Amino acid sequence: MREATTASLCWYPATRPAWDRLWADIRARLGAGPTRLTWPDTAGAHWRDPGLLLSMTCALPMRRGLARSVTLVGSPVWDVPGLPPGHYASHLVTRAGDDRSVAEAAAAGIAANDADSQSGRGVLDDMGVAGPVTYVGSHAAAMRAVAEGRAHLAAIDMVAWSMAPHADLAIRATSPPSPSTPFITARPEWRAPVRAALDAAIAAMPEADRAATRLVGVTDLPAAAYAPDMAYPDA
Repeated sequence: MREATTASLCWYPATRPAWDRLWADIRARLGAGPTRLTWPDTAGAHWRDPGLLLSMTCALPMRRGLARSVTLVGSPVWDVPGLPPGHYASHLVTRAGDDRSVAEAAAAGIAANDADSQSGRGVLDDMGVAGPVTYVGSHAAAMRAVAEGRAHLAAIDMVAWSMAPHADLAIRATSPPSPSTPFITARPEWRAPVRAALDAAIAAMPEADRAATRLVGVTDLPAAAYAPDMAYPDA
């Protein structure tokens, strides 16, 4: 694995120290990989890095073609009520005290983390929620935008919400579960050792880090969960 030069576990920065400690244990078990995690501002090129040893992505970019360029390691299992193993969901949130319907709030303006995010953007299409969308870069920024009145609705990953809920917001609806943010690696031959190290490191996590991240394991979903959509042949 000398060619393995990058790794990231950047999906949930609210608990970054715990992810850094998890990576240190994974790396020690592998005996390979970068000393520190990368926390990229933009993920597209990072995910396609031929030296990517481990990262997390999203079902939406996988369906849009990323699945053709990476190897699936597994789907995280979250200790969050209502989530089946290997799945996550989104809360639709407005400011606390906003008595408009979800549709009315959405029509007044939506804040979303990224156009490629299933939890922040794709779920809105799945639920038939429409309105003008402003992309703000993260779930935390989307929550701030709604709390400050710069937007009126946001879809927030339930896992992110469980780590850092916003006191000024109210949950108005919750989406059905969908395939979770999968772990990926660049090369098929790296999958088995990476998965073994990841499983062992999660099992050995300190209880405080497990409580902070909500991560309790990794499971395998059917390949169709992340299969590329032929509508995106060149993504």
